Amino acid sequence: MQKILLILFILLLAQIAGAKEFNNGVIKGSLHDEHNTAVPFATIILKNSNDSSFYKGELSNEAGAFIFEMVKEGNYFAEIKVVGYQALLKENIVVSAAGPLTDLGTIVLPALAQNLQTVTIQAEKPFIERQADRTVVNIENSIVQTGSSVLEVMEKLPGVQVNQDGLISLKGKQGVSVMMDGKPTVLSGQDLANMLRGTSSASIQKIEIITNPSAKYDASGNSGIINIVSKKNKREGFNGSINGGYGQGRYEKYNSGFNLSLKEKKYNLFMSYNYSHRKGFNNLQLTRNFYNKDTLNTIFETDNYIIFPFNTHNPRLGADFYLSKKTTLAVLGTGVVNYFSPSATNHTDILDGNKTKTSSYDFTNRSTDKWYNYALNTQLKHQFDTTGKELTADLDYASYWNNTDQLFSTTTNNANGDFINRSILVGDQDGALKIYSVKADYTQPLKELARFEAGAKSSYVTADNNIKFYNSISENLVFDSTRSNHFIYSENINAAYVNYNREFKELSLQLGVRSEQTVAHGEQLLSGKKFNRNYIQVFPSVFFDYKISDKHGINLSAGRRIDRPAYQQMNPFRRLIDATTYAEGNPYLLPQLSYNTELTYSYNNIFFATFGYSLTTNNITDVLVQDGAKKVTVQTIVNLNQLNYYNINLVYSKRLSKWWTTNTSVLSYYGIYSGTINNYNINQGTPSFVFTTNNSFSIADGLSAEAGFNYTHPNLYGVTMMKYNNNLTLGLQKSVFKKLGSVTVNVSDLFWRAYPRGITNFGNVNETWSAKRDTRVVNVSFNYRFGKGQAFKMRRNTGADDEKQRTGVGS
Repeated sequence: MQKILLILFILLLAQIAGAKEFNNGVIKGSLHDEHNTAVPFATIILKNSNDSSFYKGELSNEAGAFIFEMVKEGNYFAEIKVVGYQALLKENIVVSAAGPLTDLGTIVLPALAQNLQTVTIQAEKPFIERQADRTVVNIENSIVQTGSSVLEVMEKLPGVQVNQDGLISLKGKQGVSVMMDGKPTVLSGQDLANMLRGTSSASIQKIEIITNPSAKYDASGNSGIINIVSKKNKREGFNGSINGGYGQGRYEKYNSGFNLSLKEKKYNLFMSYNYSHRKGFNNLQLTRNFYNKDTLNTIFETDNYIIFPFNTHNPRLGADFYLSKKTTLAVLGTGVVNYFSPSATNHTDILDGNKTKTSSYDFTNRSTDKWYNYALNTQLKHQFDTTGKELTADLDYASYWNNTDQLFSTTTNNANGDFINRSILVGDQDGALKIYSVKADYTQPLKELARFEAGAKSSYVTADNNIKFYNSISENLVFDSTRSNHFIYSENINAAYVNYNREFKELSLQLGVRSEQTVAHGEQLLSGKKFNRNYIQVFPSVFFDYKISDKHGINLSAGRRIDRPAYQQMNPFRRLIDATTYAEGNPYLLPQLSYNTELTYSYNNIFFATFGYSLTTNNITDVLVQDGAKKVTVQTIVNLNQLNYYNINLVYSKRLSKWWTTNTSVLSYYGIYSGTINNYNINQGTPSFVFTTNNSFSIADGLSAEAGFNYTHPNLYGVTMMKYNNNLTLGLQKSVFKKLGSVTVNVSDLFWRAYPRGITNFGNVNETWSAKRDTRVVNVSFNYRFGKGQAFKMRRNTGADDEKQRTGVGS
């Protein structure tokens, strides 16, 4: 197989070398208003001068800059349009082999009216953008997302599902790599969910969904990458913004924050701080049946109510130093400090096979959690020339520490509810994780519209989790070695990649390969059990983009990905859910490998149809394991043999009128799981679909509305059949203070049907459950911007990618 790929690669290079026609032209420029303020998100249409036919289209970026690359020799003119400004025509644009670079310089756009640019330009940026390799959801432009937590925002993203435990899947598949500003988070499962619950959407600019990343990205994430990008100030001089909001569901939620920046010729200083208080609940109601062969002998009916009060602080501080016109040194420090004290009350009735109550128990959990996460990044970037030749180097350090104090009480009662006995369990958990990472990326433009990219990365991670439990006996604490655990883990990953990009007349091609070596060691100090891993994997990727005509195009991508178990997934610590249910990690999990392919057809940039297939081996799956004799249920993680996954995604995105824009999609998928769980064979799957629509309405000058709805059909999540759910969200936004501020009112989950429900009926596990949450919320938010000057782009991405993702905490 490797020889065949090498031959194909050589043949492609030979074909590239034989290309003669010049099409390596570049047209660039920047857009400013009459006050020298950059104009972002303007539409620039490049047309042929001889027949006025469409050639290419671009949007100006946040700095007002735009660039057309790989332009054929010829004469052109450009049409520039953006709401709030007069349309502009730029003529006599000539591209030739003798003059391949055409710099249009700074183009000044006259305003239609005063003080419109701030709000009107932002409204021009769509809620959902379809780019060549990703889907971008512009959260800061969404009326209905204002006032939500990031986890609640996730539940409304196209193709994203969040189950009853806060676990995230993409297009029906587990194994999502969640990043914060290009840095993978470092917790997983409940820890990741708690961090996202405590983070306000007010601090988020956009979320990027990348279903098939190139070799430049870490190879983790078999179902893709979700990158959460924080808000940034974008202008020279002193600028900033403040925000605040209050929401009311069953419990209160409020947030506040600010962003400040100061950019001069030699430096750029920026800082932000966001605080969020979110009190929510999770009401899990389930009926669990225990069988002796085919005979029902015991039933557990449980009502578990947990209150989550989160208090989260997100500070960010950074600086960019412009050492020369071509060299920039950047330093960025980030943090997440999270305090929360969940309290759980559980009542369970125990019935016999005839549904007669035999006993009951009451279980309570009172916890105090403190999470401190800090990260520091230094980046040096050097641009050798104006053709795109550049070198970037990153150094990263991150420290994650947490402490949890727990008090569990279990009271057992007889059939009449009379007291029998009570037991007290005290927990003391300490966790520490450190990440060290170094990374370098190099880009080299080549002749004939080609580009070569290469890079290397090395990371080292240490994790120390010490969990101690004590039984309270006669007011004395006695160490419980059967529940306690001290788990030590270390991991070193070394990686290198190369990418080759080439543009033909109507065809774009990218070939890439990434290699990663993993060396890991884990040890349970109390039991003395150890394991070691040492393996090398290769991850090829290929992308084709073919323009059939001005309106029709196809895109083909294929690649191999890996998902290493998250650090918490390998920790064998037992997390008590109630007296008879606990969750625990699996230190012997193997990484899962997937082969992904996608074919996309696009029409006029408004309709997209994507057909996908993936095969995943050693699929990491969350399952329930039940001990019928002890009447104990365990939530754990196992490797299934394989998952075959098929999907079709249809997307329609269009401005239907001057006042109405829609983004609507239907995702259909079918996953077949096969393997062995607790000595039971599994080979099952079911088709499902997700319908999502988001509609924006311009009612009047400075007044807009938004309506969003999604419906998820019953679907298979591992071994659990999830029931349908839906979410209707409505919002209204009014500009104030000469359009420098805005007031937003919205209501989410109007009919309270967004919470998960499911049935697990596999092997000897049989349970029906629902997990109601505080999803129906009314939010009122205020945002105000101040400062003037030219737009600019602040750097936020760093080099410690895959490691931070696997802990699940952003920074």
